[in-house]
Amino acid sequence: METPADNGKAGAADPADVAEALVDWLRGELNDGNISASDNFLDVGGYSLLFSKLNRFLGATYGVALDIRTTYTEPLDVAVTKMQPAEKR
Repeated sequence: METPADNGKAGAADPADVAEALVDWLRGELNDGNISASDNFLDVGGYSLLFSKLNRFLGATYGVALDIRTTYTEPLDVAVTKMQPAEKR
């Protein structure tokens, strides 16, 4: 099955799709079904190791990564608008 990251266009992921996946992922990781895209990562219980895991998930799934400063200070939907192509390792 082809994932968005397989399309050869790293960083071309639709921000709405990424935001939806990010929220679903965070809900599962933090066991909190009330998390929304308008929430702040830190306010919902996010922490540095979880941010790293989130970026690994987004990189593997969509080929993108979030900026830590933006993700810590802005709502999740704003952080997604500033996503960058994930670095190849």
